[in-house]
Order: sequence, then structure tokens, then C-alpha cells
Amino acid sequence: MEIIFLGEILIDLISNEDLTTARNFQKKLGGSPLNIAINLSQLDIETAIISKIGNDPFGKFIIQNLQKYNIKKDYIQIDKNHNTTLVFVSKSTSSPEFFVIRGADKFFEIPNLNFENTKFLHLSCWTLTHEDNYSKTLKLINLSKKYGVKIGFDPNCRNKIFSSNKIDIDRIFEVIKHTFVMKPSLDDAKEIFGPLPEERYIELLHKFGVKFVILTLGKDGALVSDGKMIKHIPSFATDVVDTTGAGDAFWTGIYYGLLKNWDLFKSAKFGSLISSYVLKNVGAITDLKTIKEHIKEFENND
Repeated sequence: MEIIFLGEILIDLISNEDLTTARNFQKKLGGSPLNIAINLSQLDIETAIISKIGNDPFGKFIIQNLQKYNIKKDYIQIDKNHNTTLVFVSKSTSSPEFFVIRGADKFFEIPNLNFENTKFLHLSCWTLTHEDNYSKTLKLINLSKKYGVKIGFDPNCRNKIFSSNKIDIDRIFEVIKHTFVMKPSLDDAKEIFGPLPEERYIELLHKFGVKFVILTLGKDGALVSDGKMIKHIPSFATDVVDTTGAGDAFWTGIYYGLLKNWDLFKSAKFGSLISSYVLKNVGAITDLKTIKEHIKEFENND
């Protein structure tokens, strides 16, 4: 596997209305690690994901749909005691409102892993929310680093997903120390560090030892830093229907480019392009066939 993901697989139930009054929901595959894995699989990158889902209709729906995307399912575990995690989402052109019913995803186990040909282990903040799964995450980080695998960390941290209903900053800082590439949104950075100037977030993450930092700014694009220089990457978005999965799409371009030995800035630009496709649709999963037409353009341009 070129990339192994660790984190939540879940069902997004998306409504056009405020969640307080919503009556109708669209059922979509969800979970940030799964979204990125599916996107990369569409671009012919071999992926696997470590997660746990329930032995219920939603879990069966997930397994049936994964067959379409050639995601390696060996590390996906079935929980007979806990249901598949559900996230109710209010469709939005900005940061979406969401409500979580946590289930099987927080009870994952570390499987017997084969890190042969693995370049990255991607982590989600959801695996840090409870003491038990935080300990498992650290074990997996240490194991992967023995094989030279680089860590990518998505700090999609919110109070409501932690067992104490408050972000555990110490856990996050410990994971950041091991991280090679990190892509916080501006909202993520504010949740972790509080309100600061944008470039200060980048400076702090580099001080922790993160080599590549991409700070996404919504409609204003992203600030991208390789530790030597910071460049602004504009947004390609022209039509925003739903922001669900836009950050995961950006991750897709970053990983694709780095795996193809593009520099960070070209990779981030490709991420911005993929994100613009996802923003045109409801839900995080979009057909990326037409994206392939742009890959040669990126390969031939600095």
C-alpha cells in the first residue's frame, strides 16, 4: 500500500436545513480518512484503511460501496457490539454544522500490518479522542516510523468528538512532534492554538518539527510552507454547493503530488483543484475521472 489511513469510517447524513428542524437527509459515505482513500484510489493510488464499523445496515452499505473503489478492506474491522458511527451534517457553503453519534470507529484494533512499499501513514484526530485509542495510535506511529513511513496528520479536532468534550491539547502536540506533513484548516488551527495571525500557525507547527505545512483558508485558498518559504495558493472554486469533504480533497492532491515526487507547492495547487470539484457537489465523494485530464498539465509545469 502506498498510503495506509487510520481513522473514522462513518455515514454522513446530510440535510439542506438547519439540524434542529431538518426532516430529510441524504446518506453518504463519510469519514475524512475514507474520503481521501477513495479519492486517491480513483487516481490509481493503492490505499488501505484501518477502522471499525458496525455489523448493521450502515456498515453493510459501506462495505458494498468500497468494492467500487478498490480500497483494501483487510484492515476494516466489524464490531458486533457497537453501531457504525453517524454524523448528521447541515449542508453549507462555509464550515458545516454537524452532530456526531460515535460508535464503532473508536474501538479499532491494530491489525497485523505490512508496511512494504508504504510511504505515508495518515492519521485523523478522531483516533486521539479516547485514552485507549490514543495509546493505540502512538503504538502505530512508532511502528510505522521504524519502517521509514512518514506521518501525515489531519488535525480535524473539535471539542464534541473528545470523551471529555474538550480537545486534549497534550495528545495533539505529541502527535504533531512525529508529523511530516500537516494540513490544518484555519478553523482547525484556531481550535488548537487559539486566534493568531495566519503565518504564526505555520511558524508554530514548524517549531514542533513538522516539515510541510499547508494552512487552508477556505475561499481565500491556502498558505503553503516547506520550512524555507511560504507561498499563497489561490482557490480554484467557482461554484460552492457544499463544503463537506473539501479539505479531504485538498489532502488528495497533496498526497498524489508527493507520491509522484512533485514539490509541495505543485502538490498543494493540485489539491486546490481537486477541492474545487468536490465543492460543486453534495457530500465528500465525487467522480474524479475528469481530474485525470489535468494531471499531465501539472507534470509538465512547475
